[in-house]
Amino acid sequence: MDLLSRYFQLPNSLLTYTRPTSAPLKNSIKIQLINKLTSARCRSLSRLICLGLASCLLLLSACQPSSNDPSPFKEDKAKTRELSQEVYVWQRQWRDANQSALVESQGAFNGVRILALQAHPKPNGADIWFEVNVNHAWLQADPRPKVAVIRLDGQLTRLNNSEVISKIRELLKQWQAQGTVIAGIEIDHDSASSKLAAYNAFLRQLKSQIPNTLKLSITALPAWLSSSEFPSLFEHIDELVLQIHSVSDPRLGLFDATQGWHWIEQLSQLAKVPYLIALPSYGSAVYSTTSDYRVESEVPLRMPLADTSSQYLARQELMADPEVLQSFVKKLHTFADPNLRGMIWFRLPLEGDKRVWPLSTLIAVAKQQPLAPQVELQMVSQPMTELAQEPAPNAKQTDQQPKANKPPQTTLFQLVLVNKGNLAGKVPSQLSLAAQSCSGYDAQNGYIAKLAKGTLTWQLPQVAQLEDKAAPLTRLSAPSAISATVLSPNGRRVIGWARCESLHLQGIYAP
Repeated sequence: MDLLSRYFQLPNSLLTYTRPTSAPLKNSIKIQLINKLTSARCRSLSRLICLGLASCLLLLSACQPSSNDPSPFKEDKAKTRELSQEVYVWQRQWRDANQSALVESQGAFNGVRILALQAHPKPNGADIWFEVNVNHAWLQADPRPKVAVIRLDGQLTRLNNSEVISKIRELLKQWQAQGTVIAGIEIDHDSASSKLAAYNAFLRQLKSQIPNTLKLSITALPAWLSSSEFPSLFEHIDELVLQIHSVSDPRLGLFDATQGWHWIEQLSQLAKVPYLIALPSYGSAVYSTTSDYRVESEVPLRMPLADTSSQYLARQELMADPEVLQSFVKKLHTFADPNLRGMIWFRLPLEGDKRVWPLSTLIAVAKQQPLAPQVELQMVSQPMTELAQEPAPNAKQTDQQPKANKPPQTTLFQLVLVNKGNLAGKVPSQLSLAAQSCSGYDAQNGYIAKLAKGTLTWQLPQVAQLEDKAAPLTRLSAPSAISATVLSPNGRRVIGWARCESLHLQGIYAP
């Protein structure tokens, strides 16, 4: 019997072993195997040959991958891929801020979708049409692909197909005459699920009457995904935009990441055309009674206060959470469905907008950049002669009054909190300032001011006390509610003033 035959006749106990979980244990088993080989079989063989065989076995086992070694066939981490990121331009009245926002956003978003035409229902049955007077020179200076959006209100009892298509064709001619080239049109219509068949008939007619060079997109509601009529919509469109943001329950805020992901997975099983995901970067106010609620965006709602003791009207501000959305975007980049082409942000923020993230925050979220607040105190000073200054109403006067024969030069300090970061941050609960010869001071916006032993202190009452004074709806504890103790990015809040010879910040003590 040759050496190779003798090797294969070794007992199974010497040839098999459980894969170890650590390198030291594995090496120990290898050594035990060599020892058994050299002692059990080397008696009838040349010790030199047997040692050579054992060495070969050791080398072979060393070539086998351990359980801790990474394997390309067992990759746990999902591979990321590039997705398109676009943004909605949703202003009905364009102003100078539109131009600067378009320019500043070009590095972060590779497409813009512009609200161009809107239809509202009228009580007598006639539709009200509003055409946005966009600045075509600014659009033409923007190199990104553009899509014109036609908003058809979901409250329309029915779509007058011929009228709507005529309005769209007229809009296309006007934009073409202005020299603005677009890549497609998007129909934004929150149709009821029960009316999807009629909506599909409209899309079929529209598709046949617009140029083949234009892409036809539609927005879709998550409620449509469960309708038997939904799959037929893909027959007449080139692209779909799934809207996964809304106020379905004030306690859940504007965006529920878990529910949103469920809808995306559901769409991936049905989609027959490329699709994008519409994500929120805005806020809303929710007015709630004991039986219902209404949502307010940029335009104030006209609604009467409740006139009964059983129904009170409560108001709460909701804002999409940048950190939640940034995590969601990161996960989207790992979604393997090839039909998923990207995301569209609603909406492009302008300077002065109240209920939307600032552009710096939106860009940081989209590009996966660090998010952080940076709340600072600024003191704006104005020199003045104290004897010529009358005390302000309700201002607190100090006992550090100047001498009549020596009017010192004092300074009027205005105290302002600013957030220079790209994320909302808590305002300081206490600020201590070294003060000299102060003749008056006052606090604003929830703060109280005290002077003791040459130190002016601005204090913010406890958060719980502030919330007790807020609207009853705040007790719902919505996860994205705007708090009175939070300062938005680029936010500015005046907290008081002081008239002193000198005033220096000693420290900001965060809550």
